[in-house]
Amino acid sequence: WEIYPKGIYDFGMKCRDEYPDLEWFVSENGIGIEGEYRNRDAGGQIQDDYRVDFVRDHLSWIARAIEDGAKCRGYHYWGLIDNWSWANAFKNRYGFIEVDLMESYDRRPKKSAAWLKEVAATRVVK
Repeated sequence: WEIYPKGIYDFGMKCRDEYPDLEWFVSENGIGIEGEYRNRDAGGQIQDDYRVDFVRDHLSWIARAIEDGAKCRGYHYWGLIDNWSWANAFKNRYGFIEVDLMESYDRRPKKSAAWLKEVAATRVVK
């Protein structure tokens, strides 16, 4: 599928111009990767720079929309941990936290989890 982060900005500008009192919230946004286990480093951590880039790009466009007058009040990423989907079970992985289906459903932070922790602590997206 096409990934178009600027679409959130475009939507924000449409809301600003056509519905100036409307406050809105991004209720579901994320990137699912099939075969993500192939991106595991020697230490066992999934190196998901693509997820960091995806979220950073979307948050940057949301910030720009807010600066330009959009009334976006929040952003919800889908999902914090790898989760089951009606469409494809666990084929695509979405989370910042890996769920290991072969080892007692152990949870392990992916590289993106450290990035998200820093963003949450500093409120700076870099």
